[in-house]
Amino acid sequence: MKRTIVATLVAGSMLVGGLAQAKVKPVWDDPAGDADAAQGLGYSIPAGFDLVSGGILKKGKDLHFVVTHADMPPSGSLPEGFRFLWAFNVDGTDFRITAKSADIGKPDVLAGESNERVGRVDPQGHFRLEGDCATGATVGVLQPVNCKPLEYIEGAFDAGNMAFTAIVPMKSVKAKKGSFISIGGGDAAGICGICWVTHTAERSLQSTIVDQATMTKTYKVR
Repeated sequence: MKRTIVATLVAGSMLVGGLAQAKVKPVWDDPAGDADAAQGLGYSIPAGFDLVSGGILKKGKDLHFVVTHADMPPSGSLPEGFRFLWAFNVDGTDFRITAKSADIGKPDVLAGESNERVGRVDPQGHFRLEGDCATGATVGVLQPVNCKPLEYIEGAFDAGNMAFTAIVPMKSVKAKKGSFISIGGGDAAGICGICWVTHTAERSLQSTIVDQATMTKTYKVR
């Protein structure tokens, strides 16, 4: 398991602003105004999390996963209360991105994480590449999907453009020219394929989904 930790994140206005305005071809779309419609949780307006689209852009040796919203929370709000998940597949191997507006640095002991995250704070946003996902044993009403943190990756929230970007090094997912990035499967999508969820103690359920989408197009690395 990789233990790479990115100590300094690029400010959101510098990292995401140009990408949100660039012509990133979406690999999924979601109607505006439908967040929490099924759950009735009341978090969509004005707190945010209303997904609109997601796209992938290759820049140098990195893949930029750009997610836009109809409305979204400012960076640093509601740490540990909400997280975004995107399960994807690279040439037959499943991965997942987890993003939060902030992270207070507690380990997920049920998933077998060490104490490496104790005291870690990411005020500009917390972004993680995960893999080797597996559905764990039921604990009470929870049946957790445990994904190992492969790498803490760069990324940033940009509330002004209602977007955020997670940057995945191509080498981290063994992507190369000609690789196909498609909809994730298996345990990586155990909670959802793409969604914002509420969570407690690093646990999420399908019943906590605030808004979700499905990756409908395959991205070819060129």
